[in-house]
Order: sequence, then structure tokens, then C-alpha cells
Amino acid sequence: MVAPGATTLILDAPITAVVVYPKQARVTRRGTVTLPPGAEDAGGGPPEVTVTLGSLPMELDTSSVRVSGRGAVRVLGVDVVVEPRAVTADPRLAELEDEVDRLRRRARELADDEETEQARRRFLDVAARNGAAALARGWGAPSWGGGPAEGGTTPPSGEERRLAEASGALATQLAGIHARLRAIADEQENVQKLTDATRRALEARRGVRLPDTRQVVVALEPTGGPGAADGKVDVELEVSYLVASASWSARYDARLVGGVVTLTWFGMVRQRSGEDWPVGDLKLSTARPGRASGLPELTPWYVDVAHPPVMPFAMAARGGAFAGGAAFDAAAEMTPVAAAAPAKAPGAAPPPPPVEHAVATVDTSGTAAIYRPARPVAVPADGRPHRTTLAVLELEAQLDYLTVPKLAPEAYLRATVTNTSAHTLLPGPVAVFHDADFVGTSAVELVPPGAEVELQLGVDDRLLVERELVSRATSRKVVGNLRRTDVGYVITLTNHTPRRAQATVRDQIPVSRHEGITVKDFQSSPTVGERTDLGQLTWTVDLEPAAQRRIEFGFRLEHARGLDLTGWTD
Repeated sequence: MVAPGATTLILDAPITAVVVYPKQARVTRRGTVTLPPGAEDAGGGPPEVTVTLGSLPMELDTSSVRVSGRGAVRVLGVDVVVEPRAVTADPRLAELEDEVDRLRRRARELADDEETEQARRRFLDVAARNGAAALARGWGAPSWGGGPAEGGTTPPSGEERRLAEASGALATQLAGIHARLRAIADEQENVQKLTDATRRALEARRGVRLPDTRQVVVALEPTGGPGAADGKVDVELEVSYLVASASWSARYDARLVGGVVTLTWFGMVRQRSGEDWPVGDLKLSTARPGRASGLPELTPWYVDVAHPPVMPFAMAARGGAFAGGAAFDAAAEMTPVAAAAPAKAPGAAPPPPPVEHAVATVDTSGTAAIYRPARPVAVPADGRPHRTTLAVLELEAQLDYLTVPKLAPEAYLRATVTNTSAHTLLPGPVAVFHDADFVGTSAVELVPPGAEVELQLGVDDRLLVERELVSRATSRKVVGNLRRTDVGYVITLTNHTPRRAQATVRDQIPVSRHEGITVKDFQSSPTVGERTDLGQLTWTVDLEPAAQRRIEFGFRLEHARGLDLTGWTD
């Protein structure tokens, strides 16, 4: 609260620095105010001065406000109050009103011009009628030569010329009037359209209430230190606060050239705090203020007997139960995004050196990293992402292939990259490039230093994959009330790439969910590398250039006679 008799000053403190956290931001404002000389207060001490910094976002965290500075003063207290606003005093309103007035005046001018042209037209009409009547009377008068002669008479040549000149002048005047009237009508139509649009914009802004804002009120007391000899004190104040409608996230470009992945790390900054951040000292921090306020605690883990829900009568009357089974789902691991880039022709000229990117400087503070972009960035309060480059990393990649020929006879190139940098890569989307070709998009989770991350590089058609059912024999005889089916498959891989290739091949065999069904006598050549309880099979094969490898496997399915199977056809 403002003390009685205290001097109140307004602090003009623009934004000078912003630290953006993953889900909020700390904004710093800095300004200078001059405390005027004043008499002692009622207690004989120095006068109290109140400095107000207004128009701050309503969403600012009041408990996060900090005030510091330089000057011969003592801070007595800091308050954060609401600054209510009535109907907006938007400066755009005045501009729109002035525009409507200007268009209205122009419309009146055009109406006057139209009336002037119409009056000129009426005058010419009257003059033309009067002149025509006078000419007609003169035409029949004796002065024309005593009337018509035998065979008819014509007016003298001098009168003909005057008549032609008069009619030509009249036509010219009328043509000019009509041209000006058309131009006036066109401009009137345009002015009317502009007036309607401006009035709509004006009505949209009228009565709009700007959101309330907050004020930081700082009570100061001069201490009589240096700079206060003439009674005036110059004080530099710095006010900082947290806002919630601000964040930054990671986004990456990964470009594979040869066996090296160039990973460009971008920081995407967005905010809707209600105040634009000008170009200044912008930093991106990985810290999470407020996360250390409390430790997670476990709640009791209860286990109870399942009580089936009571089925409504209508649903029970319809009856029917849903049954489903789990199936091997490898599509998420090998979803195609685009074709792999073609190999470069041998003997091609070496590419020019890559364009260098200005990257951020990094400072580690405790468990957090703080990035300062090399180029200052202004961030308006529009909620749109604004990009800045944080780092460009050169990482070695191990290339291999993944194929699931049962689902798709294609080989997917992937790169396993080890984070050999000192950066902890944050989760975010990745745009993947193979040489100069865009492959697709992927995503990475948190990648600490030393951890690995996989990048999917799309289908490489130079590694051919074929899967063929080579044998299927169902026994016609029932032995011990059992029916038997023997099945065999062959998977063929052919390497048409110029380098040695390692491929992970995945397939599956059925899994019984009934005691009357048995899957047995599984055989594989080469030996399967991994076989899970869910029937998933994994082989890892190496292929030299132009080499071919075969994987053969088979199994026997037995089931009791008379069983109707699902997921299998005889």
C-alpha cells in the first residue's frame, strides 16, 4: 500500500532479458527513475517514495516477483496489485474513427461533384433546346433568301458552319460530363465499400475490454548515499517475474551423409503472455522451476476380486461377446516414410563445404543447461513457434536394415546414433534427410550423453527381400484323434548395395491359445537368434555386396479333430 504523503513515480522499464524454461519463462525489466528531493516525513526521517511499474501480464506469478537495482535507496516493500481496465482506449479505435470521418467527407465531396455535373448537364440541355428553336426560326425567316427556290433551297454555308460548330461543342461538353459522372460513380462505389469495411472493423473493436493487468509497487526510502547531494537520487531498478504462457521445445534436423549424421538442434520458442518480447538477452534453460516443491509419494496399491459390471437389460438382451487376440505388430518399428536416397555416382566431384550455422553458447548450472542463441530473437505474443539454432552435432552412425517380410517385402534402412556430445538431447520431432533428400519425420525421446537413438531412413530398394511358402502338407489321416499340418517358409535376401549390409529379419509362428491346439517341431536354418513366447522370431544376417542369403524355417500344427480354428486355415 502507498504510505500517506509518499511521492508516487512511474517506472518506465522495458523488457531487457528473458529466460525461457520448458513450460514457463522469467521476464526481466530494467529502468531508471529519479527520486525528487523532499522534506522529511512526520517522523523526521527521509521521505518515502513509491515507484509503480504497470501494464504487466495478469498471469504473472506474484510469488516470483523480485526487485533489485542500484542507487542510494532502501527497498521498504514490494506489492503486486491488480490494475483494472475499463473499456479499452485502443489507439486503433481513433485511427478507425478518423478513417470513417475522412471517407464520409470524401463521399460528400463526390456528391457535390455529381450535383455540379448534373447542373452543367441541365444547363446544356436548356441551351441546346433554346439554340435549336432559334435556329429553326431563323431558318424560315426572309433573311435566308426569300424562302425556298424552285427545286428547294438550303441555308447559306456560313450558317451551316455555325450550326456544326455549335453541335460539336455541345457533344464535346456532354461527353466530358458523362465521363466525369462515370468516374464519380466508380469512386463513390469504392468509397462506400471502404466505409462499410471500416465501420465493421470499428464495431468489432468498440466495447472490447482489455484484460486487467498487474502493477508492481515498490516502496523506496533514500539513504542519503552518493548521488544524493542535490537532493535527487537516480535509481536503477530491475524487476523480474515468471509467466506461465511461455515455453520452448526441441526440434531436430538429422542429415545422413556416408556414415555420419549431422544433427541440428533447434529451440522452438512460443509465448502468449500478452506482452511482446523485443530483441534482447534471450536464454533457453532446461531447468524446471517449481518441480522441486515436493517429492512424489506412493499411494496404496490395492488388489481385489474383480466384480463384473452389471450389463444393462437392453445390451444383455442383444447378447454377444467380443473376443480378440494379440498379434505380432512390427509396423510401428518399420513404418515406411520415403525411399532411401540413391547412391552417388563414382568419381563425382566432392561437394562444397557445408554452410556453417551460428549456434548457441551453453552454460551448465547445476543440473540444468542454459543456451544463449548466437542471434538475438524477438518473440511476439502470438503463440507461434520462433526458431533459433542451439547446436550442430556430428555423430557417427551404425547403419543396418530391418525387414518384416510377412508384413511387407521391403528392407528399411536405419541408423543407430550414439550421443557423443556433452548435450542432453530433449524429446522432440526429427526431420530426417538422406544426403539431400527428405526422408520423413521421426521423434526422439530424452537422449543423455552416451545413449543411443535410432533414426528410420526409409525403404532401400537395393536390398531385396522375398518370402515364400515352400511347403504345406495336411495329413489326411487322423492319428490319435489329431489332425496335423506341416508348413515351411523360405526368406531370401539379396544385397545390391555397394557395401556390406547387416539385416535384422523378423517373422513369426502361431501361438496356441487352446489346450487342443499344439505348435511343435519348429526348425530353422540358420538357427533363429531369438524366439519369444509370443512366437516372434528374429535373425541377424550379414551380406556382402552382391551376396544372397536364405532363411528356412518350418513348424507343425496339431489340433483335435472337429475343432473349428480361428487365425488358421487348412
